[in-house]
Amino acid sequence: MPGVLGIIPSRGSSRTAPTIENMINSLKHSKEYKVDQYKKESFAIARVHLGIFNPEPQPIFNEDKSLCIFMDGKIYGYKEKILELKQAGHKFKVNNEPEFCLHSYEEYGKKFVKELNGIFLIVIYDFKEESLLIANDRYGLIPHYYAVNNNRFLFAPEIKAIFQDKTFKKELNDEAIANFFAFMEPLGDKTFLKKVKILPPGSILIYEGKEIKTERYWNFRYNSDYSITEEDFANRLVETFKRAVKIRIEDNYRYCVSLSGGLDSRSIIAAIDSKKRKDIYAFTFGPLDSDEVKIAKKVAEKSGTHFLHRDIPPNMIIDNAEENVWLSEGKANIGNSFIYPLHKSIRDIVDVVFDGYELGVLLGGQYSTRKVSGCRNRKALINRLIKRRIFSEEKFKELFTVSYYPKVKERALESFEKEFDKAKSDSLGNECDNFFLSTYTSFSAPIGEVLTRDAIEVSFPTIDNDFIDIILKIPAKFRLNHRIYRKFLKKLSPELAKIPYNKTMVPVDAPLFLWKAGMVYQIGNERIKKLMRRPIKRSYVNFDEWLRVNKRWKDYFRDLLSSKDALSREYFNQKYIEKLIREHEQNKKDNSQKLLYLATFELFLRKFQEK
Repeated sequence: MPGVLGIIPSRGSSRTAPTIENMINSLKHSKEYKVDQYKKESFAIARVHLGIFNPEPQPIFNEDKSLCIFMDGKIYGYKEKILELKQAGHKFKVNNEPEFCLHSYEEYGKKFVKELNGIFLIVIYDFKEESLLIANDRYGLIPHYYAVNNNRFLFAPEIKAIFQDKTFKKELNDEAIANFFAFMEPLGDKTFLKKVKILPPGSILIYEGKEIKTERYWNFRYNSDYSITEEDFANRLVETFKRAVKIRIEDNYRYCVSLSGGLDSRSIIAAIDSKKRKDIYAFTFGPLDSDEVKIAKKVAEKSGTHFLHRDIPPNMIIDNAEENVWLSEGKANIGNSFIYPLHKSIRDIVDVVFDGYELGVLLGGQYSTRKVSGCRNRKALINRLIKRRIFSEEKFKELFTVSYYPKVKERALESFEKEFDKAKSDSLGNECDNFFLSTYTSFSAPIGEVLTRDAIEVSFPTIDNDFIDIILKIPAKFRLNHRIYRKFLKKLSPELAKIPYNKTMVPVDAPLFLWKAGMVYQIGNERIKKLMRRPIKRSYVNFDEWLRVNKRWKDYFRDLLSSKDALSREYFNQKYIEKLIREHEQNKKDNSQKLLYLATFELFLRKFQEK
């Protein structure tokens, strides 16, 4: 993935190090990539980028060249603040976002990051102090890894760049592995490697030659304001969201919206000025006869956007599985293997894709259900949430070998409780959403970011600072069952609210009882079709069906996981793997999610072992 990378030797250490050129080359996944770099005896920093956002050469220096900045990403709503900085005496040469951030740092210190609106990864080097500052956006939407090895501080948007230090010892992190197979992600700042950490969302890292200091400048926290009515909340959301979309569409780029049959991407289209929609592509993927694509097509037609469609044949997943794991460092399970090739196929006509980042969680109460908010205390809530695991602790005993299980035993639960303690709020419902938005969501969104940004840039109007400030005041009871979300969308676009929602197949403006009934009906209908072995045409992919009836898929997973050469044999009980495959093929259980994650880990181990 494009980004900023570098090497900083510790003071007094040997200057011998992996070359910045080797690190750069490990990240140049396409001939279209552009490179900026700067080398001194004391450090080397570079930027690998697509040449879309902030294409001007970097680094950018301040007036006396005591500071320089590299930046990846995009900042919004900063132009008026440039005028304030100029009035304060700062001299601008480029007038772009990195230069704004550099002078803001001069004027206000590291606290300037708190006010930045957008997605970003900023690296500032102070020549006088020989210190480095790295800061990311509130949600960590540009993943960034760092490690210290042989008295050298290395940082990059992909771990493979850090591996260019050939003295780096690649040791797996057992706790991260336990997290991955319990909760689909390593929690906190952990990665699959013991010595490599990921910068948490909303963080500032300072390195001054010896010690690494990190601090969180922002945390996701609901703080309910019961003095505001539901109607007033909806009106404020509409007004603020329209403004958030407007400022992100002002630049002279070619835009598309990644449009599904859900509500998040539909909300973005609804907020775009009707006169500008004719210039926007509504990018949808999957079978044309699936509910997902049918709904997306209706939204595109009704809104007046250009419908842009690509299919996802089963072979696309298999053909791109290794590349998916390689690009994402194993973070993205191979079910996401269509993301990069699909976005690569449209980069000749699109520069920036709008993504409806987790609006369903933010406004829809996706995790804060009545069962969750009805828990008596935090312990009861944790016990309920733990049941969301892919593999329970009991299944861990079956999954892992006798020799490896003691290394991961109860590690997942320990990690979960530690991270959940950070999510305290005024209600259990808010605590639940705080936790998932700070862990699962800040993990899952960058997966798509990583795979998409290898082809085109991404913008997230749904995490606009002003918009989020309003959302954080909404009481949990208003978010239940998409209550405030549905009201927001109906006010935003009454026409698009008449189109069904993919999870209920009922229009957004239908009464709530029909909304609930529709969801129950769809779940029941899917179960019946599955028992009758009839095709289910709801989503853009059907892993369950492909793993049961597609010969190439069946052979691929068996060969990958059951091969005598499988590296995961050291970790996984082969009899249990065979059981999972057999149960799935015989239609006794849907083990598709489990098998996708197991296959992802096997491919990660293979890439991880490469020299």
